[in-house]
Amino acid sequence: MSYSFDAVYDAAAAAQAERAFYVRSIWELRRLMTFAPPVVFSVAVAAGLALGSSTWFVIFMSALLGCSVLGPIFFYFARPLAARRWALEHPVRRINLTPEEIQVSSGQRTANIPWRHVKHVWDAGDYVLLVFGPFATFGLPKGSLPEGANDFIRACVQKAPS
Repeated sequence: MSYSFDAVYDAAAAAQAERAFYVRSIWELRRLMTFAPPVVFSVAVAAGLALGSSTWFVIFMSALLGCSVLGPIFFYFARPLAARRWALEHPVRRINLTPEEIQVSSGQRTANIPWRHVKHVWDAGDYVLLVFGPFATFGLPKGSLPEGANDFIRACVQKAPS
């Protein structure tokens, strides 16, 4: 069994789904990666100040602290903007779902993604998110999925070797 359909992307819904992925991935897939650096760099700055370390050390650790705090905030806004832009540039994409892979065609580009690369299937508003890792996802609009495709996707992900 396979499914072939045109997925119609809405810019606002795509941005919302991307933001939902970003927040959920922070809590479920990369909590330590997100929250440990600000703590570690705060301790390093405090220790540097308390022990009278060199100015360059305190400035360097302060810069890393700033980046570790501002980075996630930046991506909270940048990722949805990128998803919105991509949805506006390519509002219709051809999707082929086979038992072996997902094939996505947009303009002259085609990507073949084996099911084994999909680690999770999450719902995010009007989208089904195929999660590849803590930083990567691909969204499919629920309104474009043919009947049975959602169950097919979940079955293929469960059967795929990790």
